Amino acid sequence: MDSQLNKSYLCGSPWSGEAGKTMKTAFFTPLTAAAGLMCCLLLIPAAVLAEESDESGIELETCELLVPGTPLSTIAQCGWLTVAENPDEPEGRQIDIRVARVPARGRVAEPDPLVFFAGGPGQSATESWPIVARALKDVNETRDILLVDQRGTGQSNALKCPQIELDKALALDWEDLGRTTQECLDSIDGDPRYYTTTIAMHDIDAARKALGYESVNLFGGSYGTRAAQVYLRLFPEQVRSVVLDSVVPQTLALGTEHAEKLDQSIYRVLRSCDEDPQCGEAFPDSAGKLMQLIESLDQNPVDVTVDHPTTGEPFPLTFEREVLASSLRMLTYSSDTQAMLPLLIYGAAEEGRFDRLASQMLIAATGLQQSISQGMELSVMCAEDYPRFPDNAPETGLLLGDMMHKAVGIQCGIWPRGPVPGNFNDPVSSDVPVLLLSGELDPVTPPEYAEQTAQHFPNSLSLVAPGQGHIATTRGCMGEIVSQFIEAASVEELDTECMSRMQRTPYFISLTGPTP
Repeated sequence: MDSQLNKSYLCGSPWSGEAGKTMKTAFFTPLTAAAGLMCCLLLIPAAVLAEESDESGIELETCELLVPGTPLSTIAQCGWLTVAENPDEPEGRQIDIRVARVPARGRVAEPDPLVFFAGGPGQSATESWPIVARALKDVNETRDILLVDQRGTGQSNALKCPQIELDKALALDWEDLGRTTQECLDSIDGDPRYYTTTIAMHDIDAARKALGYESVNLFGGSYGTRAAQVYLRLFPEQVRSVVLDSVVPQTLALGTEHAEKLDQSIYRVLRSCDEDPQCGEAFPDSAGKLMQLIESLDQNPVDVTVDHPTTGEPFPLTFEREVLASSLRMLTYSSDTQAMLPLLIYGAAEEGRFDRLASQMLIAATGLQQSISQGMELSVMCAEDYPRFPDNAPETGLLLGDMMHKAVGIQCGIWPRGPVPGNFNDPVSSDVPVLLLSGELDPVTPPEYAEQTAQHFPNSLSLVAPGQGHIATTRGCMGEIVSQFIEAASVEELDTECMSRMQRTPYFISLTGPTP
């Protein structure tokens, strides 16, 4: 789920102890791992697009959509839509919203485009689309792709915080978290009260109107599923079909269940290792080794220095229970990194090899550094989720403990809260066709969330990708199923047989892969 390390509960939050050494509540990343963990996708070919002007006068010109920190890109047509920052003051301060269109590649395009909602909150639609473009290439054959950087993200008046070097970010303690949150607030160019999901969805619809589309298909991934549901509630007559991948129920206060779901996912992975002949033999009783490791770090934290994955410079940190929790959370998002967990846990517990775990965590962390607008993330979180947090975090034996509750309380005690409609957390209901996707081992939006949400969509189908983590569309044949659904706008007669052949990534027996 940025050009600096994010400091909030949803994406890469680094908080901690002694400078340069100790990382405590780092890398809370429930919804934004897709950017860092799906970068294996290949580029799709795209023709050079002609400049044009739509009926509203929006100037569109050829542009290249880039995923920060990766070689992924897509050619598109880009322009700007100017809107009021405060919708109640239409003549007040104006902000520019970045709009992009990837035209259908076929000779004849259907009139209803696919609108793509990015994750986070805080990710940019134009920066995230190239990650899923290959999986949804069939959709783009017959339909335009409409991408709007949600206000506060990408090039839509991004609420970016001052850059913090990774080693300093990891060294933040609770006092520093409050200080840096205030510094972020002081640095942003905008009133954070007006960067909530509901307000942003009106921008999306304004872009739809400006480009002359009567109806649209919605695709939301992770936090983008919340955005898509809000859009559907506000503009039901404009929606032809909806895809929700890694579903966030409207009733959920994000962050309140992260600790529980992380433990659930990790131990499912480790039990699966025990049942796998090769993995079970190499790393017997993986779950027991994890519990052993937790107990050991509670008594004796371990100092480790590894090479930074981008600079190559020595990078010191102290492994404590909180660092272990944050590292495992980062590596549980994708089935590719889940496959390494037994190896890394066993190495740390039995051989004291914390360097391997630290290195893999840093690789994942640096993949997320450039994708998040922290100020927008806080605007959403503090207005939409934090008011429903319990007053006191319950005592648990879970790996994350109460870190989430404490961090969110500090940040949202500082960040201004915008207006939220009274029905915001009510389930969204509609008879529009809805396809819901989940990864079996998703540590933040597990399959039960999709099942809860599907109850309010009578014309829906919920699919669980076997052995997969967060964001299912890019795995195996799931993109083909999504394309089928959007083409037909129906959950009837979808060919899902290919899912029976999907397999989790084979467990790493060594750092070279599944074979010793």
